[in-house]
Amino acid sequence: MHYRSLPLLSSRPVPVIGTGAMPLSDGDGGAMDHDAAIAVLHHAFDAGLTLVDTADIYAPDAQRFGHNEELVGEAVRTWSGGRDGVVVVTKIGITRRVGADGDDWGRDGSLDHLLSAAESSVARLGFEPDAILLHRVNREQQPFARTVENLLQVRERGIVARVGIGNVHLDECETAWDVSGGTIAAIENERSPRYRDDAEIVGWAGERGVAYLAWSPLGQDHARRLGELYPEFAAVAGEQSAALGRDVTAQQVALAWLVASGPTMVPIPGFTRAATVESSAAAADLELSPDQRARLDASPAGPGSLYPDDED
Repeated sequence: MHYRSLPLLSSRPVPVIGTGAMPLSDGDGGAMDHDAAIAVLHHAFDAGLTLVDTADIYAPDAQRFGHNEELVGEAVRTWSGGRDGVVVVTKIGITRRVGADGDDWGRDGSLDHLLSAAESSVARLGFEPDAILLHRVNREQQPFARTVENLLQVRERGIVARVGIGNVHLDECETAWDVSGGTIAAIENERSPRYRDDAEIVGWAGERGVAYLAWSPLGQDHARRLGELYPEFAAVAGEQSAALGRDVTAQQVALAWLVASGPTMVPIPGFTRAATVESSAAAADLELSPDQRARLDASPAGPGSLYPDDED
């Protein structure tokens, strides 16, 4: 595994590929078996995927709000490498409550909510994470600068040492950077062969040493058909396979392409099987040629964001 020094995010080494823990609590079949989920996380950490990303809303349903944070906390505390070997990021700012017709979703960037949510996240994890990020912005609630000020209070009151933002536009990155005095630890935005908008944020983050955590780096439901949907990635996988004398997949090429896109880029694929863990970890060792990277950059993107209604 290759690592990066990203001191704005953590004093610990940060792997170039991380672990997205959401599918363990909120996959197609609901929550994964508890012991099996812990085993998958331990396997990921053993493989070097020692940045783990979670959130308070990741759960099978609103009644089990915080399920994923509890799972991640237990996995980190019981892993043979210990807490000091893992970089832990969680997210707050989305609300999820039991409603009359199912879960009611919302967003809240108020000071009271962010302070309460951050304290609850720390309690569920059982330790202070490396960073707490604003999950999504409520752009109707208040000016974004005020939301950032509220988020900074989570840090100033000693709940966590570092804060960051998620699902943001470039102007919001600049606002957060200015309001925080250049101390935003990370941005967590969508990035994959499917979704390539906001490319300027990758460069913006790299110039400032801000970690860019790329969620759904394989395009979620596009992951299994990635080579079919994005044939240039399959073509590069074939070239890599021939050069290395072993099978390389289009999915591994996609992760390597993301890693190579910026000095602070960390894709965070999710997985529920040991085999997928190992495949993702192996992608960290792929070195794409300048020509291969250029061809992938120029290849057609997919149909857009997984959350197209959240573009405003």
